[in-house]
Amino acid sequence: MSHRSYQGRHTGRHRAQRRRVRPPRALSAGFVLPTTAAAALVVTATGASVAESSPLDSAGIDLTGKQSAMVRAQEAADEVVAAEIADRRQDAAMQSSAVQGRAEEKARAARAAKRKAAKEAKARAEAEKRAKKWVRPIKTWNVSSGFGWRWGKQHDGIDLAAPTGTPLYAMSKGTVLSAGYRPSFGNKVEILYWDGSISWYAHMSRIDVVAGQEIVADQQVGLVGNTGHSFGSHLHLEFQQTTQHDSPINPVPWLQSHGLW
Repeated sequence: MSHRSYQGRHTGRHRAQRRRVRPPRALSAGFVLPTTAAAALVVTATGASVAESSPLDSAGIDLTGKQSAMVRAQEAADEVVAAEIADRRQDAAMQSSAVQGRAEEKARAARAAKRKAAKEAKARAEAEKRAKKWVRPIKTWNVSSGFGWRWGKQHDGIDLAAPTGTPLYAMSKGTVLSAGYRPSFGNKVEILYWDGSISWYAHMSRIDVVAGQEIVADQQVGLVGNTGHSFGSHLHLEFQQTTQHDSPINPVPWLQSHGLW
């Protein structure tokens, strides 16, 4: 046997044959992927990354133009879906924020309304308290005649001496029952107070209120005078139990009970 012929057989028998790497059937030129998702799955299974700019070349996989287009279309579709999801999340967050903002604004408005109502209620209560307080009909007085028998007849009130023109005030919140001239009393004002008390002011030089008028404590109702059957400038102060008939009471205990004596 010649050296050449042996060498040829030896070489043919022992030489390592180069095996051709065959791509998956899904990537062969004659095979068309049924869906874009299948194309993406094949690329992922072979280690390719669809997020990179040239994944197919780096993985050494040869795709047809149609398959590459399908993969890129899937990538684009995924990006659109991701963008839509992000937009929906942003919209939801904005809507949630808007709802929360409206709820907070409503709560603030409710708190403000509650504070306003409480403030108004307090102001009304204070005004009512001020209106229902009791004050003297004259700031400074001098009792010149008391209640009871006098000069052979009953004196139904007390006389409070003061100069003509001295202001006279309503003693509390009430309503003017009558205001005008009476022959015996001169200029006279009758007041019904909130607690049912009835006062008469007589011999006034001037009247500043009218019948039916609502009044409050410390409101001026007229001036001290000397009109009617009077001997000297003074206020004749009288209290009645009812408007139906003459029913005078002693003013001193009444004034004491109201802290005015």
